[in-house]
Amino acid sequence: MTTENRGYSLAVSHSSKRESKEKIWLKPMSLYVPDVAVEAVAELTSGFSENNSEYVLTVTNNNNGVSVDKEFPSLDALKDPLNAADAVKELINIVRGYESDEETNVCGW
Repeated sequence: MTTENRGYSLAVSHSSKRESKEKIWLKPMSLYVPDVAVEAVAELTSGFSENNSEYVLTVTNNNNGVSVDKEFPSLDALKDPLNAADAVKELINIVRGYESDEETNVCGW
């Protein structure tokens, strides 16, 4: 039986305006590269302009529905390259920690 890889979603949401942007990564291991993670967050935050508002970064394993998020007090805090790279890596590690059966892991890990 072949299971379709639905990948991981990386999303940024604006808390008060209920706006969000999302991108699916079929090979999420590339997000471990800091430059790739920073570029992905920059792409997702490009349309947001309100800085003094809370933002949420979310990583979801689309294969099993496990999702975790991290809140940021401002857009600048989320866009900071060190914060962005560390947060993406941290969230992916948490999501991967919930994977209980290696046979259902189809995301290329």
